[in-house]
Formats: sequence, C-alpha cells, structure tokens
Amino acid sequence: MKKTAVIAVSTGCLDYLDISYDNLFIVRCKIILDDKSYNDFVDLNADTFYETIKSDTSLVPTSSMPSLGEMLETFEEIEKQGYEEVIFNTISSELSGTLQTAEMAKKSYEGDLEIHLVDTKNAAISEGFLSIEALKLIEEGKTAKTIVPYLERLALARKQYFMVDNLRLLVKNGRLSGASGFLGRVFKIKPILEVNDDGKIVPFEKVRTQQKALTKMVEHVLADLESLDNIVITYNTSDNKEGFEYVKSRIDEHYEDVPAYAAPITPVIGAHTGVGTVGIAYFDLDKAKRPN
Repeated sequence: MKKTAVIAVSTGCLDYLDISYDNLFIVRCKIILDDKSYNDFVDLNADTFYETIKSDTSLVPTSSMPSLGEMLETFEEIEKQGYEEVIFNTISSELSGTLQTAEMAKKSYEGDLEIHLVDTKNAAISEGFLSIEALKLIEEGKTAKTIVPYLERLALARKQYFMVDNLRLLVKNGRLSGASGFLGRVFKIKPILEVNDDGKIVPFEKVRTQQKALTKMVEHVLADLESLDNIVITYNTSDNKEGFEYVKSRIDEHYEDVPAYAAPITPVIGAHTGVGTVGIAYFDLDKAKRPN
C-alpha cells in the first residue's frame, strides 16, 4: 500500500478543529489588512481578525493564495518524509486561483511524488470536510486511486447555504456571482446565498431581517434532509455566535446524532464574507458512494 499524505488549504478551517494527523499538511493563504500581510490562522486567527474589522469598519481586507514556491516546498517536504502520493484538496476554483497554481506546481515538480489535485467546489469547513474524509479513508487502507474519485463525487453531493449580514465585502472583492438583483438594496437585506454545483457563490433568496434569513435557511435544510439517510452536516460562522447557536439548535432538534463539524470562518474567507455570517452545509454520503 502506498504511503499517502493530504494537503489542505487554510481556507478549509481545519486549524480550528481538534484533529491530529501526521499525514496532514496545510498550505496557507494570506490576509492583507491595512497594508500588512498575515499568514492565515498562524499570524491572524478568527477571533483577532473579526475584532479588528469590527473596530474599524473602513478596513477592506483582501487575500492572496499560497505561492507556487510554497506549494513546491510542501511537495518536497512530503516526499522527504517518505510519502509516495499526496491528495491536494483546494478551495473551489471559482473562488480562488489556488487550484490553477497547484496545477502549475504539479507540472513543475521534479520529484517522484504522485500528486492528485481535487477541486472541492466548496469553501470553509465544508471544503475541509473533504480532507477529513480523505484522511479517514487513508487510515482505512485506501489509496488515492479510490479516494480521489470519491472526493470528486462528494464535492457535488452537498448543499451549502449561508446568510451574510452585509454584502459589502463580497461585492467589493468580486466573490458574489449574479449579484445584480441584490445591489440596489445591498445594505438593506440579509440574503441567503449558496455555493452552487460549479463552486460559485450565488444568490439564493432575499430576506429582510437576519432572524428571518436564519429561519428560512434552517427550513430549507430540514426540508432537504427529510429524504436523506446518511448525512454529515457542517456549520460555520464569522463571529455571529447567537445566529450560529440558533441554526445548530434547530437542526439538532431533529438530527442531534448525525455526524457534524463546526468551525469559525477563518480570516482569509472572512475577508470576503465580513462579520456576521452563518453557514450550514450537508453532504449526502449515499449519493457520493463512500468506499467501504
């Protein structure tokens, strides 16, 4: 059996989970804030970041992806540690150029490491969930030949919704597709957005208040889940504890025993969502046909 590693991007929020795998490597995006650059989570974590942008609403944080050189160094380190293959799970290629840079790194890498790239078509903890699944399957003795096709199916076997308290940063940084219908009232609504099958953030429903948006989001998820048997749920928030607890408690009323992962939205994603976001996603493991 080949010795297999996993590379995740810091956008997947795995830093905030209580997990430990020797074969997990994380490449870090950077946050540019007030003309200074910070490594995601390492130099600037979620708590500090949201306090900073709440205290100065004039700030417009931006982000940058891991560099080609950083990826090549990670490949070298993985091979040096004796791994023969690596599964590299990236944030949706519609939200970042990370996958394209990874493709360039793969082409230019001169070592013997087998590199498998996966576009998760997700962001935040639902992106990170694909890496968790890969790590579990490696522990079960599966290799990339089996795992990668499953991850590609899993990326499409999900629904991901989130409520944004303020569209200012998503619009300003160009991460919201099809936003023309929202822009006239950008500061007056609390929209429900979704990540579609292409991995784009698109409008889902216009709602006037935050509480109504959270309630409708929960109702959509509960309706979706009625016909599903084998699911995993993910939750995330950018410093909206009350909204997060409301959403999770409502889902737990019906699905408390279902496997779930929750994490803060890490700064490199929060640079675009801003403060106040609450997100929920679910994965249909039967549809994805998880390997036994």
